[in-house]
Amino acid sequence: MQLQRYGPAVLKRRTTQCLAGRAIASPPHSHSLLSPRCSALLASRGRRFASTAGPERVAVLGGGIAGLASAYFTAKEFPESKVTLFESAGNVGGWIKSRRVDVGEGNALFELGPRSLRNSTVTASLIQELDLIDEVLFTEKTAPGAKNRFIFYPDRLNRLPSEAPSLSSLFDLWRTGILSGAFGLIKEPMMPSRPSLLSDESVGAFLARRVDKRIADNIVSAVFHGIYAGDVWNLSAKTLLSLAWQLEGKYGSALGGFFKLQSEDEGKGQLTIAHPRDVEVARSMNEEIDLDEDFASELKDASMYTFRNGLQTLVTGLTERLEEMGVEIKTNTPVQTFKPASSGEKGVEIVAGPPDSTTTQTFDLAISSLRNPDLTPYVTVQTVNLYFATPPASLLPVQGFGYLIPQSIPFEQNPERALGVIFDSSAIVGQDTAPGTKLTIMMGGHWWDGWAAYPTEEEGLAMARAVLKRHINITEEPVHSIVNLSHECIPQYTVGYEDRLRDFADGIASEFKGRLRVVGSQFNGVGVNDCITGAWNVARGLRGEGWKGDSVGLERVRDRREWVKVAAREMVWSGRGSIKGAVGGGRGGIGGGV
Repeated sequence: MQLQRYGPAVLKRRTTQCLAGRAIASPPHSHSLLSPRCSALLASRGRRFASTAGPERVAVLGGGIAGLASAYFTAKEFPESKVTLFESAGNVGGWIKSRRVDVGEGNALFELGPRSLRNSTVTASLIQELDLIDEVLFTEKTAPGAKNRFIFYPDRLNRLPSEAPSLSSLFDLWRTGILSGAFGLIKEPMMPSRPSLLSDESVGAFLARRVDKRIADNIVSAVFHGIYAGDVWNLSAKTLLSLAWQLEGKYGSALGGFFKLQSEDEGKGQLTIAHPRDVEVARSMNEEIDLDEDFASELKDASMYTFRNGLQTLVTGLTERLEEMGVEIKTNTPVQTFKPASSGEKGVEIVAGPPDSTTTQTFDLAISSLRNPDLTPYVTVQTVNLYFATPPASLLPVQGFGYLIPQSIPFEQNPERALGVIFDSSAIVGQDTAPGTKLTIMMGGHWWDGWAAYPTEEEGLAMARAVLKRHINITEEPVHSIVNLSHECIPQYTVGYEDRLRDFADGIASEFKGRLRVVGSQFNGVGVNDCITGAWNVARGLRGEGWKGDSVGLERVRDRREWVKVAAREMVWSGRGSIKGAVGGGRGGIGGGV
């Protein structure tokens, strides 16, 4: 279905339709005769927190999802400002790429990057404001694609429990050896606390010290392959296991600290600890975001969701809305350099364009989603999308979201260095008209660190088919394939990341005097939801006279306050009728977090 462009004529027609179908009596929370969905639609266009003294010119550097969202939220805050987005590629959207192809009896939708979203308040609100709710496909929590997630170990698929497991299922898992070391959880509260001078360590080292090395190698490494395509023995525990890290620091143990925390304030429900900045953001979401009741209810019952025509629907919707708002999008215009304005006024001087035809402009404010090479390394991932004529029930050994491969699998079981396989046809239902099976094989990540060259399309296809044959005995010839290499696509939050990020934030604050803000996967999290929420936060910080302050968009890491105790319910969006949904969206990498 073609996405609509909602100009004044379309908005007027939709308003009339909403009024015609609305009952005379409105519920107490309604302030108009419009339905909740139409009220939200109009409010998203009419609600402004703009200051008459807003920046005259704003530059957004990078046209991935973080840049697009930043341009949108900033243009909402300052509708009179001239916003210009610079993108080096010929199109916007970054790693989000959806392709629909004909496959015999129908067509299939392939995702070359992220494919699904978890519940996230800001992303849900953005979808609502772009009027894309009717395009959303939900995977309910009871669906096989939500309940059945597997790890390949040592030579078979093992289903991870999605609810309270039975004794027999636990015993079956135990016999495979994948749960070796799990008894370390029992003794974790009795383990000595970390040395006082230990400022960070790897996820693997943290788990080995507090629980058992085998848990890191067999289970957690597989999960991190699906999110970060990274090595748990290099990734930062302080950043990626932040709650457990903080609990140990506060109570001397992670698991024991959690139970001790629950006993401190009885009668308030489950307690947690959180950074004060996160608590403030959660409260702001509850105050400022109002989701349609039906949409919120569907999100509550869903494990994940996407769009009928793929995640690129969100990119297209954002792009079209930005054009309506007067935002200038300059593709094929790489940013060559940017620096503080050389004149006496505060601002950012940007040199952009092909090397032989650059232009230099000065902006009052710049929001950058460009990467800093000294902050994090990146990994490269190759995805291979395959379509088979045989339906999933006959081709796949199991139905579910897919399986991940841990670091403990020996080389002979995984010479291709695959990260996991997504059963797209089983995971997401409703995108395809063809009856066959759609799969995505993910390879590379940290396994390919240091490689001078990567597999060609022909080599990648052969490697993907070898993985399927060895692991789940699929030998059928695919009807269609797409091989895509995403070069340096996922940042790696390696040990010491938080300290490097704080130094980076302090440095640009001193250099740019608050006129440069940063967003994106290198700063906010690798998932689509993380980038959108980061953009929303940066735009909120500009509100009123905020754009004249010394912020850089990284206030959380610069805020050295200790984590505070808070009721867990305060960290979720409560909304109307006590419908609850996650305030943040879990981090999800190129596979959407298998």
